[in-house]
Amino acid sequence: MSRILSLLLVLIVAGCAGLFYAAPIISFADVRSSCQSQDIDALAKLIDFDTVRISLKAQLDAGDKGLAAPAPSALNDPVGATGSAFKNVADSVGKAINDMVNPNAVKAPARPVIDVNSYLTPKAILGLTYGEAKDANTFEPSAFEGKPPSPKVAFFSLERARLTVTDEIHGTTTFTFERHGLTHWELVHIGLPTAESEAMKANPAG
Repeated sequence: MSRILSLLLVLIVAGCAGLFYAAPIISFADVRSSCQSQDIDALAKLIDFDTVRISLKAQLDAGDKGLAAPAPSALNDPVGATGSAFKNVADSVGKAINDMVNPNAVKAPARPVIDVNSYLTPKAILGLTYGEAKDANTFEPSAFEGKPPSPKVAFFSLERARLTVTDEIHGTTTFTFERHGLTHWELVHIGLPTAESEAMKANPAG
């Protein structure tokens, strides 16, 4: 009898562990399903729109060059912060002088302003989960052919999980989920593919 109880306990623990590990994948599938059904209330519970909006805007503004590390903190790194401030001033002065010396110089075209909210509609979010990356804001589900790509677990911890979706044309998009409660996982970040990140995957060092 004790062996049966022990086996039952092991099965229960294994089942709970499996469910815990699968929870972010289930949340990812729930995001897709809610997008397909245009269920805004469900999406509001599955996605932290404020943090996702901030992260997407920063990536879209940065373009293919990718994001840089945050500027040095004046509190933790006063020397680095001072140097960064002087560099910014020097760059601004240099640009002003160059504009005066070369008033007719051909200027680089201004980067078009991208509305980050166009990536946060149910249709666009669905496109992101399909790997459409920066083309997600023009994604049309009815025009999509084939089977949607399945997410893969790239990282998993007790508090955070990262799932990736890879598209042959657009590259790999990363979805970061944070745990809230025992089994509820919320989408807090969407990492768009960059030219550099895809090149590194194609040609790994060593």
